[in-house]
Amino acid sequence: MNDEAMFEMLAPAGEAEFEFEFESGKAKKKPAPTVVLPTLTIRDRPFVVLDRFAFDGPAVPTMHDAIIDRIARLIVASRVSGDPIETVRLVGHTDPTGKAPYNLGLAERRAKAVETKLRAALAALGPVPAGTLAIVPQTLGETRPVVSNATADGRAMNRRVEVFLGTGCNAFFAQYDLRFLPGDPKFGIPAYPNLNATQKAQRSADVGALVPELLARRNLRASEALAGRVPPPKALPPGALRNSALRLSAGQLALFREYFEDGRGGIEFGAFQTCFERFANGQLRSPIAADRSAGVGEPNGDFFFLFAEFAFLCIDSRIEPALWTRALRTFVKAQEIFMHVYRPKPVSPPPAVGAALPACPRDRQGKPRARRRLDSFRNGNFKATGASPTVGVGQSSPVRRRALAAKYAAKDLAALRREAQSNLQRAQCMP
Repeated sequence: MNDEAMFEMLAPAGEAEFEFEFESGKAKKKPAPTVVLPTLTIRDRPFVVLDRFAFDGPAVPTMHDAIIDRIARLIVASRVSGDPIETVRLVGHTDPTGKAPYNLGLAERRAKAVETKLRAALAALGPVPAGTLAIVPQTLGETRPVVSNATADGRAMNRRVEVFLGTGCNAFFAQYDLRFLPGDPKFGIPAYPNLNATQKAQRSADVGALVPELLARRNLRASEALAGRVPPPKALPPGALRNSALRLSAGQLALFREYFEDGRGGIEFGAFQTCFERFANGQLRSPIAADRSAGVGEPNGDFFFLFAEFAFLCIDSRIEPALWTRALRTFVKAQEIFMHVYRPKPVSPPPAVGAALPACPRDRQGKPRARRRLDSFRNGNFKATGASPTVGVGQSSPVRRRALAAKYAAKDLAALRREAQSNLQRAQCMP
């Protein structure tokens, strides 16, 4: 995928000596018409790029079936989230073999073939929530290669359709899973078409290496929270684990910039915060029952606490500490939303912001102990209260979310460490 896929396409004009029938360059002996492309402005990055179309063929490669199904599910989920995907743009491309008029049409046929598959995937999901959806096939022909056409592999990568969905919260978390969730063939890294096999293996290995470390750090933080203590900072030493953290940090921050770009190449943390609050509050849940059971579009268990742990790890290891401190503020605040929605037997309303911490029960030696395990927090605990799958017990109201925003607005790193301790005490000890 081209990292510089943000561009403005102006309408070029030119003439070809002959009109060619195929991408291969077989000419018909008649003058070709003047090629005038319609103005096509693209100012965002594609959600995914479906490449490696067959030479001179419009048929969608079957390797893209899983991601097209994922896009259909994402569209459906967005209908109930308050941020619906209403337009899908499909921009077709070719390699430069052959003449421009033919390639312009071929690229459009590729885009229309993706449209056909996407509409079929939507129909296969059955009745979906009402809403408007425009699927718009477009073409840029051979004019925008993403890699050199000097090799067969490069030409295959340029035979592609780019899928544009916008940058809503549903799309962001779908992208997060596609880039960082190992193992899942439909929603995770294996389904993401824009990493090659080597990159997928490296990303999966990096996540696999970091998760045990993050769980150990979280469990230590939870244990210390019961005793009213904050664990000291702990940096990763040089070595393989730190290298994994460096790669995952770079990948996540790049994703944050793509979806929450501030206009200056940085991250707009206000929009970032809004999406994480909605995610933690169950407002991005899917209306598709099978997806809900898999935790798609919502925190899938106690791993939600690992967002903060990864930020702590990066800060303590001096990996982009300024950016991760800003992200940490969102992650720790979102814990105060998440724990009341996804606890066993959630209750409404959640406690007021700033409410006193609950007293932990004590064992026979008088030491505080947990009333519940952190792994009892999971997506299956969401208790819907009506027809919408995104409305349930324990959710934070807009008033409570504003109070949380005020509480966390100016907290520094030391204060965030204390708040993470308080959150883990509340999660384990509240009735």
